Amino acid sequence: MSDDLEKLGPTGFQDLAASLAVASFGPGVQVMGSGRDGGRDLYHRGPLIWKPTEDQPAEVWEGYTVLQVKHRATRSASHKENAVWLWGHVRDELDDWANPYGDRNPVPDFLIIITNVMLTPFPQVGGHDFLNENVKRYLERLADNSREVDSEAIKERIARLARLKRIKKVRIWDGNQIQAMLRVHPGVRNAFPGFLTAGDVFAALAQLTDSVPPKDLEEGLREHAKTTLMGEGFIYFDEAGSGDGQGIPVHEVAIDLPITFAAGARRASVVQYVLDRAEHVLAPGVTTQEAPRHLIVTGAPGNGKTTISKFLVQVFRAALLEQADDLSDGHRDVIRGTAAALKRFGRELPKNRRWPMRVDLALYAQEGGLSDDSTLLRWIAHKVSRRSDMGEVKPWALKTWMQKWPWLLVLDGLDEVTEPAVRKRLIERVTEFVNTAEADNCDVLVVLTTRPVGYTENIAPAHFERIDLDFLELPEAVRYGKLATKVRLRTDLDRIERVLTRLYKAAEDEALQHLLRTPLQVLILTIIIDGAGQLAPDRYSLFRGYYDAVFRRERDKPGGLHRMLQEFGQQIQQLHERVGFELQVRAETGDRSYASLTAAELRQIAWQVLDEAGFKPSGKDAPLLDKIFDAATKRLVLIAPRGTEGYGFDVRSLQELMAAMHLTTGLLDDVLQRLRSSAASPYWRNTWLFAAGQLFSTPQPHQHDALVRLVETIDDQDADYRLGQAVPIGPRLALDIIDDGMARSYPRWRDRLVAHGLKVLTEPNPPDLSPITKCLVRFASTGDDQRAAVAEGLRASLVGTSTTRETAAALQQLVPAIVEEIRAHSSVRGLAGVRRHPDAVLQPDPARGWEDFEVEILTNPCTGEEADLLHAAAAALRHIAANGGRPEDAAVIQRALEVEPVAAGLAAALVHVIGHERLLVENLRDGVVPAVHRRLIGEQLRSMSVGGA
Repeated sequence: MSDDLEKLGPTGFQDLAASLAVASFGPGVQVMGSGRDGGRDLYHRGPLIWKPTEDQPAEVWEGYTVLQVKHRATRSASHKENAVWLWGHVRDELDDWANPYGDRNPVPDFLIIITNVMLTPFPQVGGHDFLNENVKRYLERLADNSREVDSEAIKERIARLARLKRIKKVRIWDGNQIQAMLRVHPGVRNAFPGFLTAGDVFAALAQLTDSVPPKDLEEGLREHAKTTLMGEGFIYFDEAGSGDGQGIPVHEVAIDLPITFAAGARRASVVQYVLDRAEHVLAPGVTTQEAPRHLIVTGAPGNGKTTISKFLVQVFRAALLEQADDLSDGHRDVIRGTAAALKRFGRELPKNRRWPMRVDLALYAQEGGLSDDSTLLRWIAHKVSRRSDMGEVKPWALKTWMQKWPWLLVLDGLDEVTEPAVRKRLIERVTEFVNTAEADNCDVLVVLTTRPVGYTENIAPAHFERIDLDFLELPEAVRYGKLATKVRLRTDLDRIERVLTRLYKAAEDEALQHLLRTPLQVLILTIIIDGAGQLAPDRYSLFRGYYDAVFRRERDKPGGLHRMLQEFGQQIQQLHERVGFELQVRAETGDRSYASLTAAELRQIAWQVLDEAGFKPSGKDAPLLDKIFDAATKRLVLIAPRGTEGYGFDVRSLQELMAAMHLTTGLLDDVLQRLRSSAASPYWRNTWLFAAGQLFSTPQPHQHDALVRLVETIDDQDADYRLGQAVPIGPRLALDIIDDGMARSYPRWRDRLVAHGLKVLTEPNPPDLSPITKCLVRFASTGDDQRAAVAEGLRASLVGTSTTRETAAALQQLVPAIVEEIRAHSSVRGLAGVRRHPDAVLQPDPARGWEDFEVEILTNPCTGEEADLLHAAAAALRHIAANGGRPEDAAVIQRALEVEPVAAGLAAALVHVIGHERLLVENLRDGVVPAVHRRLIGEQLRSMSVGGA
């Protein structure tokens, strides 16, 4: 039985050709990656040994051999048409190799054309002879001097002929030969099951897993795929204001989000990039994809990470089930809808039909997946068994399936697992999984998602490539707004027209354009303007306006909750704030990362809110409590049921908004102390920014001044426990506030924040220099004064210490590409050319201060165990400065920072050396202090909050 080589697509067929070439000629065959390849898909230098076959004798090609791959998506039934198609491509290649002015150098000694087209062997009229005859005529025409009209033409013809004469032989591997080679090399054939297995994948399990009885896998995997296709491919627009409570198929609203890369400002799109990677066979023994093969996708809050993760998994479910027979009309509708969504992106369902699995990492951590006797694969087997209702799928059977069939594993939400010990264990499990898969020669693609803030581990860089979701460009944002509005409002054409008219106006308003950065913000903006709400140019006001829009929508409905929302709106808001804060605290802990409230807990919080307002929820106001509780268990504004898990918010950013509103309740001094305590935590960062936005949202200058002073001093006061002087957080907080838009209408505070933010340039080699540059470029693009402020900050940095000068210069090098990438105002490009004032004196580097460091340590008043801990940490710091970081050094310093007097002693000693010890500062910033920033602070904030003690 022949394989259908068309199913492979161009990427899969090129991988197959490469695997066959390596199997035939050995590891000397080199595979070219993506991009310009100079006409070489594969090449070999040195002796190429041809083994004897029925059709050709043994032979040795000595020299440089190029192999080119030509895949025809749909073969014609006519052998002649197939041969003509192939000759057209061969002729184009000969034209390019002959061109003396082109980039095809050097010309090969031998050329192999590999194609899926079947050529007939008939003498004179067959496809092989047709190709050979056409090559012969091509060369004869080049040798014909009878048609020249001038000397230049003669010179070019002679040069072209001379180049092609260097090619001693051209050989073609057609589809027939590929089929024969697959029979000779069954190991290659077995590496491509996702491409070459015909029909229903699950029906073919008996052929694929001869070591596992099909009954142990087939029904469980089939039912899991069918169940999740219908049950896990939805997003819920009621979490963003539709009011109907119905899930929307993710394929109806999915968009291909822009991405950038850590290595530079190159821009691509996430769906295209992941699908391109997934089309390659990634089994280490045959893959042509260079390491790292797996992907880490980072994205800001609301940037669409979860939606993309759901869509990608849905794409592969659709591809896997497309040819199954036992599907309902609903299944087929989802498959057709997913294919249509891909068509919007210029794609089709994947040829390499990977078995997909999506793991919510917060749920994985909470449900005991990280227990000592478990593995990630064991937990996946457990989840498959739960969703299939067809008995238990054993981990050993699933492992055999992974060794036989390609997988896509999406691990969503690393940022929601924040407790250091749990997070460390989770990362170890992920690393263990990819290492085991590689050792077992499995074709697995792992995609892990996280927020960038707090992601410092650089997980298994040999295995994972990092890509960053970028903000939407205005045209992309408007297109998404149109798509989401049409899906949300369906047939209400008048409302659609009204929303889109205001959306277009918002996109033209420079004060509002920065709100159109993420899919969630675009969606929320369209919902606000649908409810005739007003737009304010900062992110906090956008999200708060969303709550108000949904509240008004529910309040103004006749009947239902109208009267309760009208009379008890403040209590309903306080309930949201309390629930948001409580869930935010719970989700911080390792065993409750996927946080929700039970019915009893939700009722208790509602009771507390009413009691504190002076009601009698256990007495005469018990009916009011019942009414609020009953509404909350169905959907009360933004509080909603979370399946069987309890109650909470469907969108994490809304939970963080409500937690922020709770944190900013009370006296200003109390609020500032909470913000000081939570500022370093990456888990609480989005909540912190919402809280800062709340303080800026009211015209209270004393609040604005207090917040700016907090940012300016946050590393000077109460910061020894995190070595604030050595590893400051204030500059990045200042830039986050600027980027959020909350200070744009207040030049006085805005300029102070930018000046403080630019102090980030005093750091050596910041790992996030590209996002920092983007933030400053976006800010500079908003006006002449803003651009001048950034230029002045750069000018000052260029006369700083050598470290500051180098970092500033590195930032300037990024400016032109980033201006181009984010389409900033062209004048901002001038930041790359800012120079220091001619008469400015360079700041000298600090004198070496290790003697003062030693004095601080030796004269520190700590005694006993505290003194031992201080001296051990000091020794670890000295070792890092001299040799770089070790895990044991980080652990010693982290333990020392848990003891207040020891932390104060270390901080005082470090002041003397951080100015000249770059390696030490980098290791503290990137390897030691991040774990300190992730320490749990929820209970501390609870004790500091209104109603929290």
